[in-house]
Amino acid sequence: MPELFRLLRYVRPYWFRLSASVLMMAGVGAFEAMMALLIGPVFDRVLNPRAAGDGIVLLKSVPGIGPVDLRLFVPSWMHNTWTIVAAVIVVVTLGKALCEYVASYLVNYIGFAVVTDLRNQLYDKVIHQSMRFFHGHATGRLMSAVLNDIEKIQLAVSHVLADFLRQSFTLLGMVLVLTLLDWKLAAVSLPLLIAVVLYTATKIGRRVHRSTRKTQDNLAEISEILQESISGIRIVKAFGMERFELGRFREAARRLFRVNLRYVRAQALTSPLMELLGALMIVIMLWVGRDRIKADVLTPGAFLVFVYALLKMYEPVKRLAGINNAFQQALGASAKVFEYLDVRREVQDRPGAAALPPFCEAIVFDDVSFQYEHECPLLAGISFRAARGEVVAIVGPSGAGKTTIVNLIPRFFDVTAGRVLIDGRDVRDVTLSSLRGQIGMVTQETILFNDTVRNNICYGLAGTSDEQLLEAARVAMAHDFIVALPQGYDTAIGERGARLSGGQRQRLAIARAVLKNPPILILDEATSELDSESELLVQQALGNLMAGRTAFVIAHRLATVRRADKILVLSQGRIVEAGTHAGLLENGGVYRRLHELQFMEQTAEK
Repeated sequence: MPELFRLLRYVRPYWFRLSASVLMMAGVGAFEAMMALLIGPVFDRVLNPRAAGDGIVLLKSVPGIGPVDLRLFVPSWMHNTWTIVAAVIVVVTLGKALCEYVASYLVNYIGFAVVTDLRNQLYDKVIHQSMRFFHGHATGRLMSAVLNDIEKIQLAVSHVLADFLRQSFTLLGMVLVLTLLDWKLAAVSLPLLIAVVLYTATKIGRRVHRSTRKTQDNLAEISEILQESISGIRIVKAFGMERFELGRFREAARRLFRVNLRYVRAQALTSPLMELLGALMIVIMLWVGRDRIKADVLTPGAFLVFVYALLKMYEPVKRLAGINNAFQQALGASAKVFEYLDVRREVQDRPGAAALPPFCEAIVFDDVSFQYEHECPLLAGISFRAARGEVVAIVGPSGAGKTTIVNLIPRFFDVTAGRVLIDGRDVRDVTLSSLRGQIGMVTQETILFNDTVRNNICYGLAGTSDEQLLEAARVAMAHDFIVALPQGYDTAIGERGARLSGGQRQRLAIARAVLKNPPILILDEATSELDSESELLVQQALGNLMAGRTAFVIAHRLATVRRADKILVLSQGRIVEAGTHAGLLENGGVYRRLHELQFMEQTAEK
């Protein structure tokens, strides 16, 4: 079971607490054994008025020692039978309770710490993956791994591990009691019980493991449906698809229900089987024990201790079978977690990567090609130069590769062939933090967080002063509408900025870029979804933002790129034309055709 050993490796940093918890649980097992042994003296002496004060024999005979008298362990003034028994019962109970409390706390501490480490490592692994990873993995399934799968592991590593140690040492203590009382009888009963129980637990555990993996997959499917339907609720309602989405959810829930029933059937089978085995063992022990009492090998009290110990051993055996099922659940859930942890990070700092000095010369695409694995090329032979302070516009039909080009600059993806150079340095040879620290982005899909206006503008820029914040908002043409909000800059804007208009959201994104003050700027369809008034304000804000910066502008509306220093026209992943607005119109190529089509559309709209 490689998953189990891999999980146990996460326990190493907490070995001291684990060792202490094991010792405490060993104490629990020892006190359980002592409590069982007390039954003999109580039955043979305390409850037998005819028994004289010959001493309270704990064990009739211990090999190499002989009879063990409880009076050996107490002062002479406590040699009264009732006093001894009462005192020992109290001491044993208190000792067991203390050991159990300390051990349970330590084991649960370890379990929660291990799972916290695992969840943090998983999130760290996911959040640092390239954009290619997120294109290939649904958000709902990633959320399910971080939440649902980890939750299953947490249950096993904390609560179940505590129960496992407790039951294991209790079982060991009871086995010791049985062996001390009558090793021959123990040699007959123990192997039969353990063999049958282990075989049964193993068979059931395999079924639980398979059912758990299917359960986690179905939970991931439900998370995916929830994430899609809630994040796209406006489209769901606009198209009247509530019943359709409800149907999808119910079908996924029905599949989860069926898989859960398979797990329940396997889990519910454990207890009845253990009950049957326990009943059979008691019948056998009563039959054999009668002859042992007649042969004076065991006293009635000792035999009662033997039966009690056997019953007490049966409970840990039954619980351990259930614990095995819980561990199988955790192992089934851990499979997907470890699958994500094993995904290689595609975009990362190379060994010896140096920090990128402040940008001062040019960005060069040198015969760049890009494609996803086993797919058709998205870009081929892209070469151009953007000098410092230039505005480079990238236009072309949908799917031409415009966004892919700008995503290669901050290394959201790595090129398949060729190089992207900044001041002569390949972006793959510099650290990601220094590269992305000099790049600002404003995209068509404005990403805002469920936080205040202030924190959204200052995102990633701790220590920003109020003066810097206000200046950035003014440059982005956002200050006036912000101060009109109920709490001004401290107003919470809702998930993805839901309480703001499209133009307001864009201007907050621009303010965020202004505050970062990057020398390189990427604007990806930043005004495509705005009305005319909002677009005018955003265009003014973008003009302020681009001043003195090297900007890459992707725009569907060609009217917004007329003043660009250089316009690149893309078609099917290649640069087919390059030049200024006037020059491209004179050439009469793709750019002029796109321009005429948009002019005709605008005329038709009027």
